[in-house]
Amino acid sequence: MKITYLTSILVFILTGFAVFPAFALDIYIDPKTDQLYGQPAPGRVKLGTLKPVDEANEIPSATPEEIKQEVKKEIEAVTKQEVKKEVEAVTKDFPVINTKGKLEFKSRDGNFVWGLGGRLHTQGGIYDDDRADSGESTDFHDNASIRRARLDILATLWKRWQLKLQYDFAGNGDVLAGLRDAWLAYNNEEVWPASAILGHFKETYGLESFNSSNDITFIERALPSRAFSPPDARRLGFGLITHGHDLWTLHTGFYGRNASGEEFGGVELERDDPVVFTGRGTLSPIHTEDKIVHFGFAGSWLSPDNPVRFRERPEMTPGTNRLVDTGLLTNVDSVTRIGVETAIIYGPVSLQGEYMYADVERKGLTNPGFDGWYVQGSWIVTGEPRIYNFKFGTLKNPKPKSIVGLGGIGAWEIAARYSGLDLNNKDVEGGKEENITVGVNWYPHSNFKFMANYVHVLNVKGGPFAGAEPQGVLLRGQVTW
Repeated sequence: MKITYLTSILVFILTGFAVFPAFALDIYIDPKTDQLYGQPAPGRVKLGTLKPVDEANEIPSATPEEIKQEVKKEIEAVTKQEVKKEVEAVTKDFPVINTKGKLEFKSRDGNFVWGLGGRLHTQGGIYDDDRADSGESTDFHDNASIRRARLDILATLWKRWQLKLQYDFAGNGDVLAGLRDAWLAYNNEEVWPASAILGHFKETYGLESFNSSNDITFIERALPSRAFSPPDARRLGFGLITHGHDLWTLHTGFYGRNASGEEFGGVELERDDPVVFTGRGTLSPIHTEDKIVHFGFAGSWLSPDNPVRFRERPEMTPGTNRLVDTGLLTNVDSVTRIGVETAIIYGPVSLQGEYMYADVERKGLTNPGFDGWYVQGSWIVTGEPRIYNFKFGTLKNPKPKSIVGLGGIGAWEIAARYSGLDLNNKDVEGGKEENITVGVNWYPHSNFKFMANYVHVLNVKGGPFAGAEPQGVLLRGQVTW
């Protein structure tokens, strides 16, 4: 629109006011042609009414220049509205792009969401090696590695369908680089909240094992969490998830083998794939923003038709060896696992604990049982609470109240854990180990986390490393999106 052209028209109109002081005129504009009119018609927008001011009212009459500026403002306002409508019409099918802490493309109706996620965990340890009573060295050596380097593709299709494809580029220990999550899920919330999942995904066994590695309190999970349910391993299977009354959840699954390079309990796939049934239920009578009470129970039955092996490192990687190890247990008919868990959060203070037990049934041999436990607590000094995901019964990192780089100090957390794993039973002497860990975590903002842990093996009883008490300091830097 040419303002100079409209100005000449307005000057003409204002001149008419000077000649005919009693004259009042309604002004209309056609937004499509930018033409001014003195009569209403379809499609024309009224700008206002120009009236002369009676000098006797002691209200000064507007000058032609003031009227011109006022009309100009009205025209600009109408033009902005029209431009806004045209932009909305043109971009109505454009996706909404979200880069706040993640990369996400979302349709404006919310039916489709595509996202690219990932994580990078870099860590290292400095260790004080020790010798067993037999004189054998634990042979720990200072080391550093990329613990995890994963990229995820996540999508929601027609709101109900979801998919995830995750690849880990960092092989570590017994876990090879390769696929992690690769699944398709269907979610229904109309009749009853339920989800069905098919593909390659985690067993829902145990609180800490099922928690994301991004959100665990310590650099490595507790002794029994990895010995009885390796959290970096997934299985091919089918699962159902449901919850009700804002009180309970239930996860069940039927699984076969996994493609992660690590099997449950060291199962060697020399013959048929194992058959696994797993279920986990949780109860949370309280889960507000800063108060959480959580209880859980998990059970699993596994028919490996293969040798089975339970072993674990002392919550320190890389550069460490396993101090407890059953060796290969042959003629195994089945393995039954049970686990109980609890977590309580009150503002910035959290307590968490689990007990796990595995019973091994063997043909013609003894049937040993192994167990493990841990208790841990943390205090977020800066006051933030940990976040609870009710649907999955998991815990997430706190969200810092202040951001480093924007005048804040982030969130600071101190934590301690006591854990034990007993692989001595009947004719199996795999060793019994107890550890204590203390740690400090710093969250500059939600995407970054820096961790420092001191781990001390209090004692080892039985097995080749009986009497060894090594210790170490671990550091990790991680970024997630």
